[in-house]
Amino acid sequence: MGLKYIVGVLVAILSGVLNNLGVLLQKKVVNDVPPAARDKGFMKRLVKNPLWLFGLFLQVGLGMAAFVGAQALIGPALVPGLMASGLIVLAIGSVKLMDEKLSLPEYAGIFLMVAGIALLGLSGMDIDIKVVEKSLESPAVVFRIGVFTAVMLVCFGAFHLISLKSSRKGIIMGFSNGFLFSLSNFWISPLTAIIAIVLTGKGNTTQEILFVAACVILTGSNLVAFSHIQVAFKYGQASNIIPVQQISVQITPVLVYFFVFSLTPPRTISGVFIVTGALLIILAGFLLGRRQSELEKIH
Repeated sequence: MGLKYIVGVLVAILSGVLNNLGVLLQKKVVNDVPPAARDKGFMKRLVKNPLWLFGLFLQVGLGMAAFVGAQALIGPALVPGLMASGLIVLAIGSVKLMDEKLSLPEYAGIFLMVAGIALLGLSGMDIDIKVVEKSLESPAVVFRIGVFTAVMLVCFGAFHLISLKSSRKGIIMGFSNGFLFSLSNFWISPLTAIIAIVLTGKGNTTQEILFVAACVILTGSNLVAFSHIQVAFKYGQASNIIPVQQISVQITPVLVYFFVFSLTPPRTISGVFIVTGALLIILAGFLLGRRQSELEKIH
């Protein structure tokens, strides 16, 4: 494992930390606003608060920049799992906001999260941005990208329709949204690989099509996913919905590595590490999920 890989892993973890720290700071400001002042001019009050703006900057500015940087360094296979480290920040930070203590299952969740992240890091299954750029020249890879994208969209649509007719709307809707976030996590990588080529006018037809597709899919998937997750919260607890959403988010990077880019793991044990790490992170998400739910209840 070279320096670039280590830096990429650290930047991915940093992205997850910054994103969730930003959420905590914004929630603290909301919590400090008197209930009587939360109707008229509520958003105006928030945007005038330096701490709220700083939280937004950490989440949307630095957090997103670190996410893109991590994708450029180690690719889409490891970043989603490593970013889940932010759940630890969310758990500990929400405890501070509510003046409570972590429970034994939450300590176990933190331990499992650290173990899962360590296994992902040890797997060494990064996807170099140059490999992505080179792979996009292959019609077979482009075809598999199309298949992967179609499968994610079909899964989202199918489970979303099921959720509308189910008594467990929130849970199933959260699961369906995970496929959209998986798409978003994946398409950042092709976009990063070709954006400079296309914008300088050196891209071929395939690269230009992929560039447009990436822009449309990234914008559309995030807008739909973020709006639908708010709807899901009406029918279920965040402590259940968010961890369920993470199932597809953590598992699909394995498909990206083995199916989309058809890469060979650096070591035989690497595949075991990444799958086990993803499963531990999902389990940790359920154990830490109560803190997410409690944080949402802070008004």
